[in-house]
Amino acid sequence: MDGAQNKTICLITPGHISSNPRLVKEATSLAKESYNVHLIFTQYVSSLVKYDQEILEANPSWTFDALNWTPQNLLTAFSKIKSGLRLKTLNLLPINNLHYTLNRNYGWQLAKAIKVKAALYIGHNLGALPVAVNAAKANQAKSGFDAEDFHRQELTDDQHNSDYQLKVEIENYYIPKLDYFTAASPLIGNLYKSLYNIKVQSINNVFPKIAYASAINPQKAIKLFWFSQTLGPNRGIETIINAINSIIIPLELHLLGKFDLNYQEQLNQQATAERRKDLFFHHTVSPDQLLKMVGSYDVGIASENTSPLNRNICLTNKLFTYIQCGLAVVASNTTAQSAFMSNFSDIGKIYHDASDLASIINYYHENRTMLNATKKASYELGQKSLNWENECQKFLILVKETIG
Repeated sequence: MDGAQNKTICLITPGHISSNPRLVKEATSLAKESYNVHLIFTQYVSSLVKYDQEILEANPSWTFDALNWTPQNLLTAFSKIKSGLRLKTLNLLPINNLHYTLNRNYGWQLAKAIKVKAALYIGHNLGALPVAVNAAKANQAKSGFDAEDFHRQELTDDQHNSDYQLKVEIENYYIPKLDYFTAASPLIGNLYKSLYNIKVQSINNVFPKIAYASAINPQKAIKLFWFSQTLGPNRGIETIINAINSIIIPLELHLLGKFDLNYQEQLNQQATAERRKDLFFHHTVSPDQLLKMVGSYDVGIASENTSPLNRNICLTNKLFTYIQCGLAVVASNTTAQSAFMSNFSDIGKIYHDASDLASIINYYHENRTMLNATKKASYELGQKSLNWENECQKFLILVKETIG
């Protein structure tokens, strides 16, 4: 393996890079350390393509292969027909071909990855795991994987469910072949470690330090914020609506993510007539825009559910976004979030149900000095400790140990 090849690292995701901040942060850190960064990704949401492009334009040293899967692409309709037929056929084949079910563009991504001839292939999201391992095998290189979730129980805890069974088969076959493994929370890491008897490095979903914090709010209506890639049911939003329905204080609830009008109307109907004017819906923005936007709010709500298991043990990027931007954090009582908040109790509070959440919101409304002190503590934690400048060192050391 020559010197140039030793410095090339290929990062792979089945989706958009703009919806995978962990991949982008890793790529940015690698480039700063003079590694040659190559990305392989697929685009399937039209509104996210421009944000992918912004990231690429901001990092001109990166090379990449992108497959446009959006309706605007003239080849998409024909490609989807071929892919659909392929998936129907593959469902009849042995399990080692079922990675196409998780990543219908597996063949395209694998061919591109092998052509790169990298020293290290890093998969993000389970659909990229077979690509990384098999490309590394083809080129006698190394492979790594980042588990942002406990994948087999992302959607269900039912062990008889086809999604659960497929992901177990993929994980059982490919994880033992990896050269390194990272996880986005200690609890996720512990589960994978116990399942496969492997070394797991936990790397938090933190973000780079920013120079601006959420503004002090001495008396205006308290501003609540929630965001995710998708705004939809089973994400704890209904609990938030029930909470604000039960209190009579001036407030605003801002919700950001991809949503349809039917769900927006459902939430409006759930809100009382007096509260509907206090609901604000925002469409997805770029990662940079998001960080600037979050700073205009007071309280960030991390409303994870306790089931399926993945939601109970994950630490999401929304939690760390709130910290980085200096919001008071109000988090649901999942196992992971409860453990996290017990270690950093001065940045916010844990709630158990809608009544509990309502009491916390009311408390911060009535105690602005405490609200602003909490926001300050949150921002300082992000600046001094929980930031990517610190966390990336774990990742860079791991890469260096893996490829030398």
